[in-house]
Amino acid sequence: MHDLVVDLVAVAVCGAVGGFVNVFIGDSGLHLPTIEEGVFRPGYIGVVLVGIVAAVGAWLATQGSALTSGFVPSPPVTLRLSELSTAILVGFGGARWFKSEGETTIFRRTAAVAASKSADSEAAATIAAGTPIQALTAAIRMR
Repeated sequence: MHDLVVDLVAVAVCGAVGGFVNVFIGDSGLHLPTIEEGVFRPGYIGVVLVGIVAAVGAWLATQGSALTSGFVPSPPVTLRLSELSTAILVGFGGARWFKSEGETTIFRRTAAVAASKSADSEAAATIAAGTPIQALTAAIRMR
């Protein structure tokens, strides 16, 4: 059991690294979970947690072992370096997917808000070039 726990922790750490690297791509930045303009933004904590879950889930799915009594895998699990590097990539990819889903929600809300208001060229420029949350804020401020 000890080896399995150590392996799971190692894979989780690699998934967290992949998720954390993803924090700095796009507009998210290093912020805590928050609600902005009525939209929940999970921050780096949420993105890292998704990276961990994705990496651990993917690694467990590739294992051919079965847990016997006492949670001892049979045959024994061996963690390879390639699996750790894959855990980093899966953590990164899972976190990227999670962030994309959040941005999609923000853009849908932006479109719905902007469609219900009069044309505003300044807001249109901000929506076209800004981050998702900046676009939503510009749409909300439209008259």
